[in-house]
Amino acid sequence: MSTKRHVLLAGLFVLASSSLAAPVGGPERAVATAPALKSFAIDPAMPPSSDPFYSAPDSLDLYQAGAIVRSRPVNTSFATVTAASAQIFYRTTDALGNASATVTTLFAPKQPVSPPQIMMLMAPIDSASPDCQIAYALQNGSQSKATTLLPSVAADIVAGLSKGWYVSVPDHEGPKAAFISGVTAAYCGIDALRATLNFTEIIPDSQGYKAVYHGYSGGAAAASWSTQFLSSSYGQGLNVVGASFGGTPVSLLPTLDLLSNGSASFLATSALAGLGNQYPDLEEWYQANLNEAGKQAFQLARTQCAEGLGSLNDINVFSYFSNGAASLNDPVPQKYIQLEQLGAPLNTTQAPTSIDGVLPVPVFMYHSESDGTVAYAPVPAYVDSQCARGAALTFANTTGTAHSATYVAFEGDVYAFLQQAFDGTVQSTGCTRRQQGVENAVGSAGYIQNIGLAAWTLLASAGATSRRRSYGW
Repeated sequence: MSTKRHVLLAGLFVLASSSLAAPVGGPERAVATAPALKSFAIDPAMPPSSDPFYSAPDSLDLYQAGAIVRSRPVNTSFATVTAASAQIFYRTTDALGNASATVTTLFAPKQPVSPPQIMMLMAPIDSASPDCQIAYALQNGSQSKATTLLPSVAADIVAGLSKGWYVSVPDHEGPKAAFISGVTAAYCGIDALRATLNFTEIIPDSQGYKAVYHGYSGGAAAASWSTQFLSSSYGQGLNVVGASFGGTPVSLLPTLDLLSNGSASFLATSALAGLGNQYPDLEEWYQANLNEAGKQAFQLARTQCAEGLGSLNDINVFSYFSNGAASLNDPVPQKYIQLEQLGAPLNTTQAPTSIDGVLPVPVFMYHSESDGTVAYAPVPAYVDSQCARGAALTFANTTGTAHSATYVAFEGDVYAFLQQAFDGTVQSTGCTRRQQGVENAVGSAGYIQNIGLAAWTLLASAGATSRRRSYGW
């Protein structure tokens, strides 16, 4: 990321920091003191693919899931609103059951609620390149090109910190940048929470903690998959009390269809390339079925962040295959298209651990019927299926708002729900459907109260409420 970009964000955080509120519940709630971390020099020109910090040791198999391999303090633009921050390199598992490792960036609030409340913030990384990880984008002086996602991530970090929550932001695509691989995101997300709890330098006493997952768009994919895997044997023992996700890619093919030929068709190319990064048999199939233009496009998607993929927009992504869209009817791609169906049961031939696909904790889900980036069409059937199978789900939809505008529109409702989850007052059984479901209008007193004045100041200063890009940020 450019120095200019960091200066801009730093200025916004200074402005927002003067508006930080006390943790929800007022001064009568007990707070713990977060320790300070010593400064740490990070080479800003060194991306994850070259940084030894990201290299897994040969002994990785000996580490337990969520165990910390190494950590380092990190300087970010959030220095005025956080007591401490660190990058934590932790052991996880990839979608094939192999030992893997990735990073989460952990932020401590200046006035942490006690017992700890932790928000697992799943950022819309949306890239098949390992150098577009959110941890790298967040560190000061970074040369990361992944800048479009930062305003939304920054607003969520500030909103969580202002409530006294710890905020943990994992590189949920894993070291291979397995964009849109739900199983990869689930394991990375679950083990990021374990690593967060294990990091006593920032959370010295996690007894009695509660955690939530939250994400939008590509981050919603990671949040939803992490949430549904909590009921598996892999996710046992974690005290997650709720989750929220919006603009969620419920089904892969409808979203590929929607993106193709559009102004954000690069996302479809990146998603397909990201799946190939995780699954060798799919990558082998790609190499046999991509034409030359397709091979070049996939290579570009694996080396550039969103800002460098403009040449992949307004393109029919299916034209990259030798037999066009019909190529994806072959058994190998069909296997992975079906695997990415959110809510579908998985057995141990499809993932390292089986799941029934039912959300095990209360969830707030939201989506615009006018979303031009992530398909709305399969969402109602997903909601119906979850409700029929016993999920505690509140679903809100709206019309007339584009993808990024929907994120902003529902932020007030999201943080009201997450606070209720922490407080134990959220609806824990049954389903609620809200047509035209925004309850706290953007900029209203309720909206600002729910996300905090600091986060609202940041959103307003960044012009987020008037952005016109059809995807992400």
